[in-house]
Amino acid sequence: MPNLDGPLWRSLCRRSDRIAAALLTAIAAGILGASGLLASAHVLPASLSVLAFCALVAARRRRPMMVGLAGGALLALPTIMGDATQVNNSAVALPALLAVFLVAYSLGANCQWASSLVGLASLIAGVNTTSNSGFNPLFEMVTVAPWLGGLVVSSRRRLATELEARARELEEEREIFAVASVRYERARIARELHDIVAHCISLMVVQAGAGERLAQSDQQGATRAFGLIADAASQAEVEIDRLVEFLDASVPPGPGTGLRIVDGLVRRARASGLMVSCNFIGECEDLAEGSADAAYRLVQEAVTNAIKHASGAPIDITIEGHMATVSVDVVNGPARGTPSVLAGAGGGHGLAGMRERAARCGGTFDAGPTAQGGWHVTAHLPRRPLVSIVPTQASGRRSSVGSLEA
Repeated sequence: MPNLDGPLWRSLCRRSDRIAAALLTAIAAGILGASGLLASAHVLPASLSVLAFCALVAARRRRPMMVGLAGGALLALPTIMGDATQVNNSAVALPALLAVFLVAYSLGANCQWASSLVGLASLIAGVNTTSNSGFNPLFEMVTVAPWLGGLVVSSRRRLATELEARARELEEEREIFAVASVRYERARIARELHDIVAHCISLMVVQAGAGERLAQSDQQGATRAFGLIADAASQAEVEIDRLVEFLDASVPPGPGTGLRIVDGLVRRARASGLMVSCNFIGECEDLAEGSADAAYRLVQEAVTNAIKHASGAPIDITIEGHMATVSVDVVNGPARGTPSVLAGAGGGHGLAGMRERAARCGGTFDAGPTAQGGWHVTAHLPRRPLVSIVPTQASGRRSSVGSLEA
């Protein structure tokens, strides 16, 4: 579809108007010359006014109001100056009426409808002065009808312009949303990697310290500590592989593991010498994958924070199943040993990340200090999957997804 506001289209329209004006003027001049009216001084003013009006068609798009007013005056001029019956009754009326049709259409298509009424009224008055029989419906057909058609075209043109502007706005919004989607996905992947690596490194640091202390006095204990370091590194590798598989759309998702993975996390923490207890109350297996993953990451992050900030403190984990939700509580006491070398590590986004995980699957999260000087983390997660609208693709569209499975 051509651009109706482009310079090429405007140039073509101006050229077509000049051609139409030249043809109408030539036809009218030929008819007047053939009938001998141009040679008659009596009707010469009427003949020239018709030719001038046909020539004005060249400016009907650029100056529609001026052409309408001037055209009405030129059509009425012969009648005002004297008898122009011969001109009006000749075949020259046909190109004149066609010129009226084109000018009336331009008034409706290129002017505001209220202001175009002035030019239309001038045309109607000028055309009606050429009739000796009073009201002629043909004159209204060549003035009002094309004017109404021009109004319709004008309204459609404005609508097309508005739709085009809205389309540009939507495209800009799509690009902005695509950038935000990419940023959101990168942040989510970064949080997943942080949770995996931070937890395993914390266990490795604890075991490295224990192995260093036992290296001289208990070779077997030191060997066991270094073995646990290898296990933690292996677990980190397994979880990163699972994250990569999830991000790879070509790999079909495997069966969900539910909350069984929390048992493995607790066993590894206990093997590292941490005082960790975990109690399951009620039915905790029938849980949506998004909620199970969020519960695992919440426990993992809470244990990691306890290792960092409450060295040597006992950690109590309670997972309780209710009819519609599952509650996750992680409580650690105050620090009992020397501050961990990990206390200053991390970006300080752990609590925000846990809160976002819970919210993403439709749950709630809360955390704060206990009266005994420890820390308490609690979350309530839905059993059934809740659909949440989050940006997940760089295409700019919103899609319904659950929480990230890692």
